[in-house]
Amino acid sequence: MKKIILHCGMPKTGSSALQVQLAQSRETLLKHGFDYLPMGDFKQARQGRITSGNGAGLARAYLNPEHPASLASRRGELTQKFCDMITAGDQHVILSSEFFSAAPRALLGQLATELSDFGEVHLVFFVREQLNALASTYIQQVKRHLLCQYPDEFFAKWDGYKIPMMYHSYFTQLAKQAPDAQIIAKPYELSQSHSAGLMGLFLDMIGAKVPAAAMPTDSRINLSPSPQEIRLMIEVNKHRPRMQFSDMLVESSHAAGRANIHAQHAILPPEFADEVSTFFRTENEAFFRDFAQSENIYLNAWTDDDFIDLRKVTFDATSVIDILSGLLVNLDQRLAKLENTA
Repeated sequence: MKKIILHCGMPKTGSSALQVQLAQSRETLLKHGFDYLPMGDFKQARQGRITSGNGAGLARAYLNPEHPASLASRRGELTQKFCDMITAGDQHVILSSEFFSAAPRALLGQLATELSDFGEVHLVFFVREQLNALASTYIQQVKRHLLCQYPDEFFAKWDGYKIPMMYHSYFTQLAKQAPDAQIIAKPYELSQSHSAGLMGLFLDMIGAKVPAAAMPTDSRINLSPSPQEIRLMIEVNKHRPRMQFSDMLVESSHAAGRANIHAQHAILPPEFADEVSTFFRTENEAFFRDFAQSENIYLNAWTDDDFIDLRKVTFDATSVIDILSGLLVNLDQRLAKLENTA
């Protein structure tokens, strides 16, 4: 039977990078019976740019009306549009967007029921260890939203982050709302040891038998900066730079070997980290037992010795020259592109 695969996120689990790889591999996937439908901002993903995924239009139609990205008023129209695309070919269909995980579980269940008329619905999720997810959220705010606070200040009130990261509760409730769908949930961290990275892990989860040699390498999308670069951006953000500044900084960081796709930084204070770990311990045990069905790799994920206090991060002359040199080369390359198109 035809599979209708909704990759739902969750946030901070490499969705943008996966969407780029899926879009760039569409022809290969078609040869193996799977179609990453060319919808939404598919073209941007093929160009290696950050997108909301080819399923964003459908996912946004199932957000609550008060959500700032909601397209609830066009739910019927967009559902029909996507259903027409799903039924147009014989291949299994892949749709991806983190907005699926932002939809209320009742509405995501409603969507799964509607799609089940056309095939087996698979709701695929990656989750991320909560401390790393919170650290990634903080770094994203520094990179994209001019945040000048340190982690302890930013997370002084963190209650709003708790419910979305209670993974066992989320999937248990979703299973009740989407009885016609198969829920597949794995920890994002497993991609770090997979021979084909996140793309390989995802294809394994959906049963796609694509040779490793035909898969693209893990994408350099949304990389994490080094602790020194985070500290630098905190200071630079006081002068309100354009978003492209952080992009250039991280690009040059990767070129110099300071950033990688699996970078994790223990930048959360030990007391806060202990509070977070204690809060989610029982949830995580149940998630690994009932859904991931594997060893609980989130137990004791961080130790106090790992902590990096951003306030105490310093810069020696060599580090400053290294970072500034990368930025200058990046600017020179951008200037060259402008000169070539003039």
